[in-house]
Amino acid sequence: MKKYTSATLNMILALGVVCILAGILFFVRVAVSVNMNIEAWSIVLCISGAVVFYVSLVALRHVALFFTGLYSCVSGAFFMVVTSSFVEAGLKRFWPVVVILAGICIIFTGIAKDRKLKVSCFIPASCIIFLGCFFLFFSLNIIKMNFSRWISIFWPIFPLFVGTVLVIVFLFQKSPYNKFPLDEESTIDFDGDVKA
Repeated sequence: MKKYTSATLNMILALGVVCILAGILFFVRVAVSVNMNIEAWSIVLCISGAVVFYVSLVALRHVALFFTGLYSCVSGAFFMVVTSSFVEAGLKRFWPVVVILAGICIIFTGIAKDRKLKVSCFIPASCIIFLGCFFLFFSLNIIKMNFSRWISIFWPIFPLFVGTVLVIVFLFQKSPYNKFPLDEESTIDFDGDVKA
């Protein structure tokens, strides 16, 4: 595959961000034409997130800015759709999706930072996604029981799950082949430099 120059890559990135912003604005225009209410704060969140995301990739190259821009843009788009009359249930029922989006953005941030998926990023992101899905079951009434009642009955599952995971980690670490994918000592900086 042909390697592009830095200026060409920046132009490609800028064009991609402009297309994302154009899509957001066209969605708002279409929504207004069919009498859907779009909250102004969700548009501002999405646009500012796209700008921060672009700046984090081109100028500042900081992981926290990358996550903040990506998460703001994605959650702003989600809020635009959910707070409009397009989805009748509204934000009260779909709020756990925001937690799931945070976990997904953590995974993408880890991949962008290290150029590969590492355990130190994947495990916390997976836990956040799992919690979001768990709360979504209650929010959408898939689990019919009240959340506090469910916790009062099934709380022993949590220490059982944590203990099982810890025993599995111990057994993998004691294995002579040690196939457990731990992070390496040297990591790749967001700029691509190797740190010891």
